Amino acid sequence: MFSSFYRLAGLLLTLGVCLGAKAQGASQASVQPLPETSHLEQVPRVPGVGTLLRGLNAGLSFSGVHDSSVGWYDVTTPAVSYTFSPHYSADASLSIYPYRLVQNQNPQIAQRLLKATGEVGDTLIGVHGSFNPSKFWNTTTASFTLPTGNSTDGLSTGKVTFDFSNRLERYAKRTGLLVDLGIGDSSGLFNSVVGRNYNSLGPLAHFQTGVVLLLPGRSYVQSVAYEQLPLGSQTIYTALGPPGSPAQPPVSGSGMSEDNGFTTTFDIPLNAHLAISSYYNRSLRHRLDTVSIGVTYVLRGIPGKKRLSLIDRALREAESANP
Repeated sequence: MFSSFYRLAGLLLTLGVCLGAKAQGASQASVQPLPETSHLEQVPRVPGVGTLLRGLNAGLSFSGVHDSSVGWYDVTTPAVSYTFSPHYSADASLSIYPYRLVQNQNPQIAQRLLKATGEVGDTLIGVHGSFNPSKFWNTTTASFTLPTGNSTDGLSTGKVTFDFSNRLERYAKRTGLLVDLGIGDSSGLFNSVVGRNYNSLGPLAHFQTGVVLLLPGRSYVQSVAYEQLPLGSQTIYTALGPPGSPAQPPVSGSGMSEDNGFTTTFDIPLNAHLAISSYYNRSLRHRLDTVSIGVTYVLRGIPGKKRLSLIDRALREAESANP
């Protein structure tokens, strides 16, 4: 099982590299696309970092999140990125939880959930290759986590985890279609913009497809349907256990990390450095709703015409096509 899993992961990565090479050749053969219009993957939890000027960039996001299982909690996420070229970038981010509710591990206390402060999650590292042929945008991403979080509270698996994914996008005027598929060994690396009360360790595949609507002022709305499909035995680390239980140890089983649902995100830039970001996630499998709204500060703000992100380019093409 695991040898097949790793072969499949290698196949996906090789496919992404081949698609990227073909995309780069196509873009060089076409009349237009300039390097400055290439798309570079954003840091999921800190939008705006990773798509701007070449070189070093950084950002900080402050968010309030409401989970239907535990209520409100706060998340602060610093991120740093480095853009090597118009096609390649890398980034790292770390979520810090100033206030959060976790499972009561003291049987002498009647409350099921207790307040935890100052917790941290795993460190997320991503490496991205992005290419822009004339019809489709292709982004291949390799992601890794370093186990800096607490597995007892569902913030970590306690091990280094990985994920490989490939994303195709096609834009027509102000509407974009996207398809994303990947494979990895932890749910914490898929759809990482959404906060969860659990983390899983074990081979899984993931898929998502949806639309992007480009709005005036560089704002956009993205809505996707997703499926997270386990490929073997899973170990679940969670902050929640049965009522009255003193602790929630890791739970093992097949298919335990399966999840599916819908995620809608939007981003509204306020100026060159500040933006409001929000998402709503509905997990059909777990019957959970998660809502977040936050403010992001980006060190190196939105540039002028010299370097445009994918969304900026699509907006400008739409504006020129519809004066």
